[in-house]
Amino acid sequence: MRILHLGCFMLLFAFAAKAQETASISGKVTDENNQPVFGANVLLLGTGRGTSTNADGEFTMSDISASNYFIQVSYLGYQSVTREIELNADTTLDFALTKTSDQLNEVVVTAANRRLQNVQRTAASVSVANAQEVADLQIGNINELGRITSNFRTYDDGGGSFPLVSTRGITTIDATPVVGVYVDDVPLFNISSFPSYFGDIERIEILKGPQGTLYGRNSIGGVINIISKNPTNYTKGYVTTGYGNLNQYDIQAGISTPLIKNKLFAKINGGLTARDGYIENTFLNNTDLLGREAYNGNLKLTYVANDNWLFKLNSGYERREVNAYAFVGGFGATGTVIENTVNNSPFQVSQNTNGLYVTDIFNNAFNLKFTNDYIRIEAITAYQYTDLNRSDDDFDFSPADIQAVASDITRLSTISQEIRLSSNTKSKLDWIGGLYLYSVSNESDRRTRNGADNIVFNPFLTPEEVADAQAQFPYDQLSDNEVRQKGLSLFGQASYQLTDKLTATAGLRYEIEDSSLEVDNRFEQDGQDFVYPNLNAVPMEFDKETEFSAFSPKFSLGYQANENSFIFANVTRGYRPGGVNSFVLDENRATFDPEFSWNYELGTKNTLWNNKVKLNATLFYINYTDQQLFNVIDLATFSIGTENIGNSKSYGVELETEFIVTKGLSLMGNLGYLKTEFTDYEYTFVQTLSEAPFFQEVAVDNKGNQQVMSPEWSGSIGANYTANLNKKWKGSIVVDYQFQSEVFFDPENTASQDAYGLLNGRLVAGSKNLEFALWAKNLTDVTYLSYGYSVSSSGIFASYGLPQTYGATVTTKF
Repeated sequence: MRILHLGCFMLLFAFAAKAQETASISGKVTDENNQPVFGANVLLLGTGRGTSTNADGEFTMSDISASNYFIQVSYLGYQSVTREIELNADTTLDFALTKTSDQLNEVVVTAANRRLQNVQRTAASVSVANAQEVADLQIGNINELGRITSNFRTYDDGGGSFPLVSTRGITTIDATPVVGVYVDDVPLFNISSFPSYFGDIERIEILKGPQGTLYGRNSIGGVINIISKNPTNYTKGYVTTGYGNLNQYDIQAGISTPLIKNKLFAKINGGLTARDGYIENTFLNNTDLLGREAYNGNLKLTYVANDNWLFKLNSGYERREVNAYAFVGGFGATGTVIENTVNNSPFQVSQNTNGLYVTDIFNNAFNLKFTNDYIRIEAITAYQYTDLNRSDDDFDFSPADIQAVASDITRLSTISQEIRLSSNTKSKLDWIGGLYLYSVSNESDRRTRNGADNIVFNPFLTPEEVADAQAQFPYDQLSDNEVRQKGLSLFGQASYQLTDKLTATAGLRYEIEDSSLEVDNRFEQDGQDFVYPNLNAVPMEFDKETEFSAFSPKFSLGYQANENSFIFANVTRGYRPGGVNSFVLDENRATFDPEFSWNYELGTKNTLWNNKVKLNATLFYINYTDQQLFNVIDLATFSIGTENIGNSKSYGVELETEFIVTKGLSLMGNLGYLKTEFTDYEYTFVQTLSEAPFFQEVAVDNKGNQQVMSPEWSGSIGANYTANLNKKWKGSIVVDYQFQSEVFFDPENTASQDAYGLLNGRLVAGSKNLEFALWAKNLTDVTYLSYGYSVSSSGIFASYGLPQTYGATVTTKF
């Protein structure tokens, strides 16, 4: 309630400020034959203001506050045009649209400074893909974002519930991501809540490095900023249907329309995607593992009260169902076992259960924005709820009856409030500050089956003890746990223009988070409480609470050497709060501490040859300390949790380019070199012996090894050719090749996926209202492991990437 009072007070204060000066923008839109374009969309980016051209190609927008804007003009079948303007008085602008272009278009982002800005003049490592590029690169979900930029990899776990993001050597298999994911300005706290389908996307921005001084939710590795299309002042819509191999089909539709002209706009979209599985379970003779089905629906409302006030309401729902995880390997598996399995029996596993994952995701947000001549105020209230239901899921991924999750119901709910204030004047000083509060609840009710085959694999039992132990199996472990997190963050940064070319930026973030854990872990056999043989006691309930806080500074310099070249340098401190381990039996092992990083980067951004070539380069170095790594934290019960047992460093270089060869033909590419090294990482695990004493504790030192899921080389290259087929139709062909060098699944560097590349292609023919597309992914049908991990030398777990897929889509636009 206090936060709401504070927000109202600030808004009233801003509302009482000096009245704004206004101006109008008018102009004409023509095509490449100098003919007027009727119905072209004209939009002031970052506002709710927009209009369309009349029969003479003319447009007018009046009563616009004097300020700096990016104006975008688009029309179906033509290249959109974006232009930056400084509006001080009535202004006339004319635009010429073409179906193909011989110059790079101006690209704007909001991720770097929370305001629209030319990406080539931004003092940050940020890459962006607009709606057309998302379609051309066939980015349909978060696992395919690695095509946008180098040293930023996204890995598919197969089931879609726990995707992994790795950037510049910072990664984790934890449910709390190291890279912040924002959808329409709302942070997602858990990877299970990540969207599995990208529909109706305006653009996707990827920002590398810690971003605590600008964002409500802290991020140690970077930010993925997903912006969906806003409803506008004109009616438009689409229907897309598609079909491909693996019996995959896709049906999507959406419409955007004004409910009250110039005031209230609405957009609704949604659809269904589905695909058969591609993994065979030879033990149960099932061939549909990793088959999936997903439904999604979204509603956006925008109300423009006047030139000062803007209100947005976003509501979304997604449901996905996945047929089992299908990991190669399992407990006790080695890198050699993994390699032999992939080479001799690809796309096959042997498991004694086939699980089912059902996830329901609800996202709701209300955004209030006030702007005048001096400041901007934005308040974002969000509620998210995720329900994950997991049943009959093999946990050891083998035909043996060792361990399986009989049922696991997880309920995640998040309430957050963010308030941001920022300058809105053209001056030497530019600033932004904010307050962020959140409350997270994670409730888990799990029943894990421990089967009779545990006797064979239990290193604590001598042969003489096996007979006595047979009575102990099978039994169930019941875990009824709840984790609560409450946090507050104060963040801000200011930029000052020291000279006409040099700008300095400084920022600071203070964050405090309280985590509490309620644990009720017990054993049950035949409906009765059960005594685990190695504990000789039934675990008791316990509560734990911990609190962490930290300051995270940032320093930056940006130098505009000339109109086409920009140089920047950044020093930032990354921070990821500590937390609590849910599935432990020893309360002394229940908590872990924060992790930190110092990040240094130096970069240059260049536009060459009359805006036909973009060439960017960045050097970076990261010192990563107190890493939160998964480990067997209780050898007696094989409880897995997080410990601060790692330090590492990473450094490298990134290149990014785009080149207009000739009108209609463009080339693009990015290349990253990454060197990672553990400087400290020791732990102890239990090794089974063939004779008495039948087990021993072994110390492992991973110092000098490479970080997991962090390839030394990565990148992509692509080509896009577009040509007019006739006056109404144009065609295009897009080919891209994504590659990476060897990655290790375990910190011991004993199991890995060799270097591989994926070739993708898309052929399109379209007019203003109709588009036909043929597409293919992994054209050369490479067999590869897309994901893998290990915990304390206990085994290797890896999942196959998609084989060759192809299909066709038809889109109708109106």
